[in-house]
Amino acid sequence: MNSLLEKSLQLLKLNKKDVQFIGDGFGSLVLEDQNGMIIRIAKNLDTAKQYKKEYKILPQIQATLSPIKIPKPTWCHFDQKNVPFGIIMYEKLAGLTLNPKLLLDENKITIAKQLGAFIALIHQIPVNHFKESCSQEINNRNHIAKLRSYTNETLKNHLTTKEMSLMDVWWEETLKDKAFYSYKPVLCHGDLWYENILMNKKQTSITGIIDFSDMKIGDPAIDLVPHHYLGEDFYSLVLSEYSSAFPEDHTIDDRVKRHRGLRELTGLEYAIKHKDDIELKDSIAKIGDVILGTRKMDFS
Repeated sequence: MNSLLEKSLQLLKLNKKDVQFIGDGFGSLVLEDQNGMIIRIAKNLDTAKQYKKEYKILPQIQATLSPIKIPKPTWCHFDQKNVPFGIIMYEKLAGLTLNPKLLLDENKITIAKQLGAFIALIHQIPVNHFKESCSQEINNRNHIAKLRSYTNETLKNHLTTKEMSLMDVWWEETLKDKAFYSYKPVLCHGDLWYENILMNKKQTSITGIIDFSDMKIGDPAIDLVPHHYLGEDFYSLVLSEYSSAFPEDHTIDDRVKRHRGLRELTGLEYAIKHKDDIELKDSIAKIGDVILGTRKMDFS
């Protein structure tokens, strides 16, 4: 990792003393320089390709999403053969990460409406211009069947007999749910987790949305899934605001529920592949809560 950082700083003509370390995620190192520029450094080629996508698309959609700010990349490096594979830079956005514990009831309506309206604006952007830059992900029965097969043995080992029976019913219903596979694909943010939502100091209003690296063309329900984790009431407010722009999408709430379950099962898949016992235990508990309703989790 030091080698990646050193080579990146050399390319940027910066010294370590010129930057502040912000974060270390699955795919990126994140730095901030003395001029308030965010520098994201790709750890792998897949992440570097995501930077290329952001660099191309974000400037084109920025005006549409106003007044909420999104990153506006000013520079992007891409090299599929040499480290660093990718670097992207943009001016740091004002705001603090949304903190669920500081989200007061009297502010939830305003924030949920802002969020629902923001998602609707993204989904109204014509996708034709972005089909070459953005991956297109469909709700795929074959993928779900493979996920079931891959996670089945682990689920058997960690769920009760009753829970496993409920799990089998859920799989069958998901595979047969015609409405889940019928929707109009839209441009999705892809990861509207609350940590990617920036707020003002008082946590009363959204100022910005960050991390568009998972941007894709797919089921609009994907962008509504994370808001369940801020409470059912909050999710309902977001859904209500969003649905006012898309009244014809009568099955979106049902698709959101399916995606919630698949999100946790994908987390279990990751834990199995990477032999992460802590993540595996957490995923099982979330599956028990979100899909089966037999366990209770605190997602905040």
